[in-house]
Amino acid sequence: MKKTLLALAVTSVYFPSFSIIAAEDNTQADDVMVVTANRFEQPVTSVLAPFNIVTRQDIDNIQAKTLTEVISLLPGVQVTQNGGRGQSSSIFVRGANSDQVLVLVDGIRMARSVAGNVDFNQIPLTQVERIEFTRGARAAIYGSEAIGGVINIITLTGTDTPSKTKLDLGVGSHNYQEANASGAYNIGDKTVLQLAAGYESDDGYNVRPQPGLNDGDKHGFDGRNASLALHHQFSDQVSGYVATRWYKNQYQYDGSSIYTGHQYVRAETEFNDYSAGLKYAQNSYKSSLIFDYQKQDNFDYVDKTNVVNRQDQYHQRNVQWHNQYQLLSTLSVSGGIDWRQEQWNDLTGFAGNKERDNTGYYAIGLWDYSLVSIETSIRLDENQQYGTHSTYNIAGGWYLNDSIQLRGSYGTAFKAPNLYQLYVKSAWSTGNPNLNPETSKNIDVSLHADYDIGSFAVTAYQMRIDDLIAYTGGTPSYQNVAGESKIKGIEVEADFDTGFLSHQLNFDFKDPRNSKGQRLDRREKFSFKWVGTASIGDLDSALTYQYHGKRPDQYGPTGELAAYDTWDLALTYWLQPKLALKGRVANLLNEDYETAGGYQMPGRTYYTSINYQF
Repeated sequence: MKKTLLALAVTSVYFPSFSIIAAEDNTQADDVMVVTANRFEQPVTSVLAPFNIVTRQDIDNIQAKTLTEVISLLPGVQVTQNGGRGQSSSIFVRGANSDQVLVLVDGIRMARSVAGNVDFNQIPLTQVERIEFTRGARAAIYGSEAIGGVINIITLTGTDTPSKTKLDLGVGSHNYQEANASGAYNIGDKTVLQLAAGYESDDGYNVRPQPGLNDGDKHGFDGRNASLALHHQFSDQVSGYVATRWYKNQYQYDGSSIYTGHQYVRAETEFNDYSAGLKYAQNSYKSSLIFDYQKQDNFDYVDKTNVVNRQDQYHQRNVQWHNQYQLLSTLSVSGGIDWRQEQWNDLTGFAGNKERDNTGYYAIGLWDYSLVSIETSIRLDENQQYGTHSTYNIAGGWYLNDSIQLRGSYGTAFKAPNLYQLYVKSAWSTGNPNLNPETSKNIDVSLHADYDIGSFAVTAYQMRIDDLIAYTGGTPSYQNVAGESKIKGIEVEADFDTGFLSHQLNFDFKDPRNSKGQRLDRREKFSFKWVGTASIGDLDSALTYQYHGKRPDQYGPTGELAAYDTWDLALTYWLQPKLALKGRVANLLNEDYETAGGYQMPGRTYYTSINYQF
C-alpha cells in the first residue's frame, strides 16, 4: 500500500495527536479526506502539493491563544506582529507578501482582503475546528492572491459530528481572562446543531514604547464571539447547512509620531458572516452550492474618546457552484463557477463607496494510475476592474518505490490590486486605478519518504513575480514595480519518535529578493521549528521551539532586526477523564525580540485554565 508523508502525521509536520485521532476514529491515515487542495474532497495521499493539516486537538495540545500562534509553527510560514494580542499581524508564506497568500474560512475568502491582507489576530481561535494549508501556486483553482499558498480555516463540521460540550475558563498574565463554550448536538438522526461562544480580554502592555511620549500606555484586547450552524441530511443524496458567525473586538494601539504627537487609539472591529450550502452526491457525481455574505465594520477612536477618527466597511457576497465526476477509477474531473462582489465604503475619508464583481470559471483533472499521478487545472477570471486573467497549473507524482515519491509542479498565479490600492484618498496616500495585477510563475520539486523509523520530506521551490504592487512614499501612491522579484528556497520536514518523545520539525531556507536584487523587507533567510510532545500517565506535555534569522527592516535599529529564538511549554493534567487542568508558559526564557521594527513582542507570559467536556 502506498504511503507518503501526506499520510496525516507527516503531511502536517506538526503534532503526534494526528495518529491518535486517526486511531480513535478507526480511520487509517491513507483514508484522511481533505478539501482545500483541489476544492473537492479527496484522500490526503493523492494531493500533489505540499499540504498540512491542523486539528482542534492539535490547537488544544499547545494551548494556543491566537490563530497566529498556531500558523507560525507551519512550514514555510513567517509571522510579523505589531506587539501582543490584537495588534496588527501579517503572514508571509515562502517569503511572498502577506496579501499574496489566500485566506479562506470554510472555503470562502475573507472580506478583509478587499482592502488588504487578512489580520489573523482578529479571528477568534475558539471558532476554529481545523486548518488546511497548501503551499505553492493555487490561483488556477482559487483565483487572485493564491501565489504563496492557501490557508483554509474550517469552522463547520458535518452531520456525523458526535454530540459533545466543551467548557473552558482561564486566566493569565496582563490580567488575561477567557471563557469559552462550544457544543455539537444531534437533533434526531439527521440533524446536528453546532454552537460556540467565547470571551477574551487582556490588559496588554506598551507595544511601542516611546520615552517621554507615551509613557504608561497599555495596548490591550477585548473580544467576544459566537457562531451557530445547523446541518441536515435531507436524503442519502442531499445534505445542507445554514450558519452564521460573529465577533466583535476592541483593541488599543499607538499612533504617536513626530507629526501627531502622542496618539492613543482605540480600534473596534465587528464582523458578521451568513452562509448556506447544499451538497448532492449520486454514484460518480458530486455537486455543491454555497451562498455567503460578509460584513465588517471598522472604527478608530483617538485618545480614549468616542470621536471617530476612521470608519469604513467591507462587504462581500459569494456564490460558488462546484461539480465533480469520477469518469474512471483512475480519472476524476471537476469544475465550477464562483462569483464574488466586493465593496469598500470609506465613511470618513474621500474614497466614498467602491465595488467590483469577479467571476471565475475553473476546471481540474486528476489522473492516478499505479505509480504515477498527474493533476492539471486551468482558470479564467473576469473582473469588472481589470478585465480577464487566466492561470494554469500542472503537477505530477511518481513512486520510485513503496516508500519514496518524487513530485513536481509548475503553475502561474496572480494577485489583483485591492480596492484600497485602487481608490484610497487621504493625506498620506492616493490610490491608482490603473494598477495591473501582480503575476507569478511558480515551480516546485519535492521528495517524500516514509519509513517505519520516521518520515521525511524536502521541497525546492522558485517564484518569479512581475508587476509587484508597492507603496511609493514620494508620490505618495501605489505603483507597479518594473522588473521581476525572485524567491527561491528549500523546505525540510521530518517526523520521528525517540522513546516516549515525539518530534516534528521543519527547516526553511530561502532567498527572497526584489527586482533590484535586494532582500525583501522583513523576510528572513532561515527558520527552524520543533514541536516535542509526550504523554506520561495523566500528564500531557508539548514543548515548542522556534528560531528565526535576521531580517531587513527599515524601522529596525540598524535597518534590520536581530535573530531570535523562543520556547513555549504547555502541560495538561487530567484530573478525571473529562476534566483537565492546563498550564502554559509562553516565551519561557523571556526573549527580548521584535518581529516588526519598533514593536516589542510580549515577554514571558503565564496562562492557566480548566477544561471540562461532557
